[in-house]
Amino acid sequence: MKLKGKTAVITGAGRGIGRAISIALASEGANIVLASPEVDQIGAVSDEIRALGGQALPIQTDIRYKSQIEAMAAAAFERFGSVEILVNNGGVAVHNAIPDIKEEDWDFTMSVNLKGTFLCTQAFFQHMCDRQQGHIINIVSRAGKVASAKFGAYAASKFGALGFTQTTDAEGLPFNVKATAICPGAVDTQQRSENHVDDHSKLLLPEDVADYVAFILTRPNRVYIAEASPISQFMKPVPNALNLKPGI
Repeated sequence: MKLKGKTAVITGAGRGIGRAISIALASEGANIVLASPEVDQIGAVSDEIRALGGQALPIQTDIRYKSQIEAMAAAAFERFGSVEILVNNGGVAVHNAIPDIKEEDWDFTMSVNLKGTFLCTQAFFQHMCDRQQGHIINIVSRAGKVASAKFGAYAASKFGALGFTQTTDAEGLPFNVKATAICPGAVDTQQRSENHVDDHSKLLLPEDVADYVAFILTRPNRVYIAEASPISQFMKPVPNALNLKPGI
């Protein structure tokens, strides 16, 4: 168990990618703080972790609000003493063409995906720097690197999250605090199914992303991984060979 004795705070932990990451890190021995607005969901994940022999603390948290994040952080410190890992996974997606984006949908997307990542990072970053130990993982999205039609609000928030990850890593460098962006392609989650029509057999599973997170967090301290972009084997871009000569 490579994370034994460490504590991980995971937002959006009640389902999908957040749940899978919580289980994966608990399996490596980490204490898990589960943050999400859906108290029933994080309660169920907490029960799963305890059944594995791990320690879990579910805390109802809406990451749009600084006061709730500060209360969650205080509870985490009171229960476990320190926090070494933060996974900013909580996110929302509302897709529309630019003329049809509602202002409230734009604000909602930014407040969760970008502001929430900022507020949660701020709640733990100084603590990590003071202790000279910490790793922040931001679940960004492939949409944070390559935007598509009807992804205006979502892509803008995720491009921002990627930039903020890079700033976090740069500021943490003198203090042995790392930040990594995970930019997965399409993942078979409830949020995905609410917005897309897919052949589910061709999507990544939440556990695939969780495996990346666990791998990165269990590397020796000398190893630096700035970014990882797992995508489905069935959805990877196909090289265009039309400009090649025959036989090449």
